[in-house]
Amino acid sequence: MRNYGAIGIDFGTESIKAVALEAGTDGSVKVVGTSAALSEGLRKGVIVDIDAAAKSLSHAIEALKKSADIGSGNIYAGIGGVGLSFQKSKGLVAVSRADGEVSKEDLKRAVSASESNLVRAQNREILHSIPISYKIDNETVTHDPIGLSGIKLEAETFFVTVFAQHFKGLLKTFDEAGVSLEDAVSLPMASAQALLSKREKEVGVMVLDIGSSTTSLIIFEENYPYSLEILPIGSGHITNDIAVGFQIPIEEAEKLKVNYGTVEKNSETPATKRTGKNSADDIVYGHYSKKKLTNIIEDRLSDIFELTEKHLKKVGREGLLPGGVVVTGGGSNLPGITEYTREHLKLPARLAEIHNLGGMREKVKNPAWAGAVGVALIALENHTNGGAFAGGTKGTLMRWLRAFLP
Repeated sequence: MRNYGAIGIDFGTESIKAVALEAGTDGSVKVVGTSAALSEGLRKGVIVDIDAAAKSLSHAIEALKKSADIGSGNIYAGIGGVGLSFQKSKGLVAVSRADGEVSKEDLKRAVSASESNLVRAQNREILHSIPISYKIDNETVTHDPIGLSGIKLEAETFFVTVFAQHFKGLLKTFDEAGVSLEDAVSLPMASAQALLSKREKEVGVMVLDIGSSTTSLIIFEENYPYSLEILPIGSGHITNDIAVGFQIPIEEAEKLKVNYGTVEKNSETPATKRTGKNSADDIVYGHYSKKKLTNIIEDRLSDIFELTEKHLKKVGREGLLPGGVVVTGGGSNLPGITEYTREHLKLPARLAEIHNLGGMREKVKNPAWAGAVGVALIALENHTNGGAFAGGTKGTLMRWLRAFLP
């Protein structure tokens, strides 16, 4: 059997990242190529200019081809942005067999019934439909009721959806760039695939992805997704605040954040505390106050974490995630971010780290690559065995593609 490859693409507001993975016959997975290109035509993770986005995509794909000898493999894209959301829905069906034994076909019909019962589904496309629990005759049973007996079967399904217009824009962008797209998945689910262990998903864990223009969070419990949220604030808003606070250009503000930004405690020096003025030790990057820079960063971060805490309260998981918080995305590169997370959310916290990859794994060491890696991992899993995330996209996606092909 030949090795199989897959390409995952993360459409970010600031950059497009592409990762090529190859699965060996022994089950190993290695990184065989990576590339990144500046994003054009995106706002808050959503494509708003198809021509500009298609050019950025073409640059990323061409750079990927140059980075390694990429063989055959499916291309998957990750969808994020403000249009992403989740719903849980229930569907009830009668068990079809005369002896009352639940079959695979009954499970499919129950999930289909839960999809029919979705609310607020108008103008939305389903990216993932994941059965999370079943009941037989109103009694809660295991996640796998096949072989049990009863009269009625109820499925509760976790759906991840996106605005149809945003989905349509992604497909048009690939078509415009001349890139064949196999399927699309949500970026929060993809990041979780790359970063979380089975143990963490079982006990309860949250992935907090601080992107450029949005912050996404996804919670897992009992090995299944529990909730998902997109917050309309990201690390790019920190850059904007720095630009306003110091009255400097955006480019210089970004350099100041990347090179000297911190959320570490006790960032003030003793001299600063005594005098209340900027000491020589407090001056960074020529003539900017590190104390002021830290205050600006922490003020905006507090907004992100207040919204995160609000969501945890809403879903009843405040302080109740033994697996803690895994911080990822470009914003996770701020020194002190894990300590800040522990302090504000009162939960264990760690920086994202991608494990169990061979090949050019150093290329994807930065947490900002978790989305693209996760998308490619889902592509490999779906090719191998249908995957935990299969279903809900492929038929719809291909219908859209056929609609836009010349």
